[in-house]
Amino acid sequence: MNIAVLTDKEGNTLSFYESGMVKLFSNEKGTWNCIREFPFEFHEEKGLAGIQHCIHMMFSRLDECRILMVKFIKGVPLSILKESGVSVWKVDGSPMAFFEHVREEEKIKAEHLKTIQPPLPEPLPVGDKKHGIYAIDLVHVQAKGAGFNSKDVLLPFLQTRGFQKLEVLCDHLPKWFEKELESLKLQFRIKKSNDDLCHAIVTPIK
Repeated sequence: MNIAVLTDKEGNTLSFYESGMVKLFSNEKGTWNCIREFPFEFHEEKGLAGIQHCIHMMFSRLDECRILMVKFIKGVPLSILKESGVSVWKVDGSPMAFFEHVREEEKIKAEHLKTIQPPLPEPLPVGDKKHGIYAIDLVHVQAKGAGFNSKDVLLPFLQTRGFQKLEVLCDHLPKWFEKELESLKLQFRIKKSNDDLCHAIVTPIK
């Protein structure tokens, strides 16, 4: 399990609304070590699109990590993180003393969720994961009748995952697609096909 922490220069947790460092900790053989770190700046003045972009850029560098420790967070940023499937922990001071507690609580939470709801489908890598190419068949997902809509399935991935290309197979282009992609600095094109389905190719705007 990996845990991301927003920290100040002394290594203590920092408010989400302040500039600092994001440190990614991993437990290896019973010891928590920082395996990656990078600067973080929050731009609330840029509005919702700026907040979404900020969060997207953070989690594009955190691989599969979906746990974040901060000193303080509320409102829109907290809602976006939760909707994206990120588990947020508010911790004051050094995060090291809380890692084991968070790990145990997250394990319990994951086991509980398995018993009450089916797992949320997500795009799968095509070929080697390091190439950043993903695909998902929404027609197949929605045919299962689990109650997932296109936004439930795709938005968390689009907001938090770094990728080079995502191919979405669907009956029709989701109505929310264009507006949300624009706010996330993403673009799409429709690939021609002979199967009467919509093949939307999503890529980052460079």
